Amino acid sequence: MGEKSAGSHKGEIKGSLNRRILKSTTLNILVLVIVCCVIMALSMQSLANSILLDSLQPMVRQSAKTVEANIHMLADRLMEIAADPRMNPAGQEDKSLSRQEILEEAAEIYELHTIALYDMDGRLIQGIDGAPDSLDSGFFALLKETDNLTIHSSTIFQGKLGITMGMPVKEGEETALYVVGVYKYDTLNDVISSINLGRRGMAFMFNQEGILTGHPDQSLVLAGSAGLNLGDKNQGLSGRVITGETGAMEFSSDGEKMLAAFSPVRGTKWFLVIQIPKSDYSHLINGAMAMAVVCTAAVLLFSILLVLRLSRSISKPVKDVTSRMVALSDGDLHTEVIPVRSKDELEVLTKTLGDTVESVNRYISDIQQVLTQVAGGNLQVEPQVDYKGDFALIRSSLNTILKSMNDTIQGFGDAATRLADMSEELNGQSGQLYQASMDQNQSAEALVNEVSNVKERLSSVTESSSQTRMKTEEIGQRIQEANSQMEALSKAMDDISANAQEITKIAKAIEDIAFQTSILSINASVEAARAGSAGKGFAVVAGEVKQLASRSAQAAQNATDMVNSTRAIIRTGVELTADTAGSLKAISSVSHEISAISDQLVTAVQGQEGALIVMEERIGAISAIADRNLQNAGGTEQSSGLLAKEAEALQYQVKKFVLKGAGNR
Repeated sequence: MGEKSAGSHKGEIKGSLNRRILKSTTLNILVLVIVCCVIMALSMQSLANSILLDSLQPMVRQSAKTVEANIHMLADRLMEIAADPRMNPAGQEDKSLSRQEILEEAAEIYELHTIALYDMDGRLIQGIDGAPDSLDSGFFALLKETDNLTIHSSTIFQGKLGITMGMPVKEGEETALYVVGVYKYDTLNDVISSINLGRRGMAFMFNQEGILTGHPDQSLVLAGSAGLNLGDKNQGLSGRVITGETGAMEFSSDGEKMLAAFSPVRGTKWFLVIQIPKSDYSHLINGAMAMAVVCTAAVLLFSILLVLRLSRSISKPVKDVTSRMVALSDGDLHTEVIPVRSKDELEVLTKTLGDTVESVNRYISDIQQVLTQVAGGNLQVEPQVDYKGDFALIRSSLNTILKSMNDTIQGFGDAATRLADMSEELNGQSGQLYQASMDQNQSAEALVNEVSNVKERLSSVTESSSQTRMKTEEIGQRIQEANSQMEALSKAMDDISANAQEITKIAKAIEDIAFQTSILSINASVEAARAGSAGKGFAVVAGEVKQLASRSAQAAQNATDMVNSTRAIIRTGVELTADTAGSLKAISSVSHEISAISDQLVTAVQGQEGALIVMEERIGAISAIADRNLQNAGGTEQSSGLLAKEAEALQYQVKKFVLKGAGNR
């Protein structure tokens, strides 16, 4: 699933990068193309206007000059007619005939509608058919004012189109007549009709009043139509035309954009205008624009193909780099990075990625070598690779880890040494404790045996004390019967002497028991001191036993003394048999004392028996404690042995590590 996810992720990256490059570049190119097309369209429109206007100006000027040349040609002809000597009134007999011939000849030769002579008042003198009787007042006034060639501003003559010209006929220096001729319109029509621009482009002329004087459609001239729409919108154009300026400009006529060039016709009051609707050239501009758009689309398609190729040339190395980086993130450090020889950032990127992978391989190999040496117990190893940049932290961390492990293992070694020493010492102490526990257990067993012996002996003492008491009672009875049984006195004395000997033996036995009990108490005190806090109770018992032994010894001594006294009395009784009666009272008293002593001895022996029972119980407890101490000492000795083995194993493991500055520890 992880590989699948990584693969799909790489596919998404590739598609996204191609789409982004293609989309972004295509969008940029498309926006650039649209902007360029708009700018180009506007520029072409402006350029076409400028070119047309710049082209129309010399054209209209040249056409105006052509019209001027034709007018001059007509004027020259009229001037020749006016300068003909036959037109001079002086020196001619039949002037009217000569003038008529000249006029008819001129009308025929120069294609005139009519030609006539007028006097100084503008009245007809002589002319061919159709000559007006009088001249137009405005035209005549201008003719008189200029006293030179004058051209009528209107081209309409008697319902026909023509060019009316007037010329003074001189007689000397003075004007005598005026010759006025109306040339046919063909002279202007040839020039105006020959100017064909576009589908609806044309040339026309109008006078200062804005009335057409020349137009390809002669009916408009005959109708006296206006040459320009001189409304408010075209006041600038009409003003520039009427002032005699030569120029070109754009204007609107009936909602349509027009281009016009204008120039005055010198020597006349006419103005030549060449007018072209912009729409006549729009199809050319549109065709050029369409061609430009087609070419631009082709260039755009070619650019998109180039961009697609470029995007693939970029995305493929990026895909390879991305795949390698994904593999690197998955832990692949061995796959080679495919180099790109593009001499740009991609080459730097792939080279940098390759260097990075190589560096990471070196670092990981160095780390592996260090960890392998550490795993083998060599803590003197050091990183061998020069870690660059932030990777220097790895070298620092490795050195820190090695130093920490050196210190830790060295601490383990020191602790193992101390633990081994402590285990040896503990082993020795546990052996001593085990031996002491065994001795204590043996002493406790011996003490139990001694207590049992003392107990048995005390039983004998008790029995002897009972017998002594019985004997004492018997002595009392005999003393009471002394008077009647004097014969039995000697036997009684013997019995008393025998009993005294037994008492002496018993006292001796009690002294021996007291002496052994004292020794037992001393041993018990020593063992209690050895046992420490566990032997405090036993020390108390030992003290009680010692006191009991002391009292027993004292009682035995007293018994011995009393027996000795009794033996002395018996001797005295034997020796002083004669004095028996007198001594009976004393013997009775002594008997009572002996009875009391016997009671005390019995009580003391019974107390010793109770003390021995308590001592036996406590010695049993001491013996149990000694047994547990012996078991614990054995367990401690065994544990100390195991601890010593573990310390040796720890030292063996620590010695496997080679530490810095410490040799093989």
